[in-house]
Amino acid sequence: MDLRIKKTYRALFDAFTELLEEHRFEDLTVAMLCDRAMIRRTTFYKHFRDKNDYFAFYIDELMSGLPQKRAGEGGTVSADDVRVLRHEVFTDAMDLILAHEQLMDNILASSMSGMLTSMICDRIARSIRERVMSALDEDALAPVPLDTTAEFVAGGIIRLFTMWWESGHDLERRSEMADVVDALFERTMTPVHR
Repeated sequence: MDLRIKKTYRALFDAFTELLEEHRFEDLTVAMLCDRAMIRRTTFYKHFRDKNDYFAFYIDELMSGLPQKRAGEGGTVSADDVRVLRHEVFTDAMDLILAHEQLMDNILASSMSGMLTSMICDRIARSIRERVMSALDEDALAPVPLDTTAEFVAGGIIRLFTMWWESGHDLERRSEMADVVDALFERTMTPVHR
């Protein structure tokens, strides 16, 4: 990627983070984002359709910073590796969100929170498919397809997280949350042995 584009994306990312910490999503405008990032609106529109499109990109960027496990020798990833990865991804995601509490409050207080959490859920499901489930055969979870299982788990994670956040997001319950997410994965994503 061109260095200028990287700089533009970094400026937009930082500006969007700041603005989401100050405003609800629906109160943000592309003009505000461009002014804060010090880029022209025409530049923004060369890369993104609107602020919703940018929000999806923003979530992808946040998630790209989370740990990833690659296949080891022989192209396999052990069940223990997948378990550790799940825990790392969830813990890192919670750390990231806790570092930006006002941003999360503003997203959930938004009149568009349903759409925003749905977009986040889509990104989590995709991440599950790409990062964790790539270690399994396509029919490993039969009779339920991988895509459906990933969507189901992502929805459960979002709902669990939202309930935790709205109840005051007690830091002491963080490890309990990670354990619940891990149990959710274990119960829904354990390969079927034939």
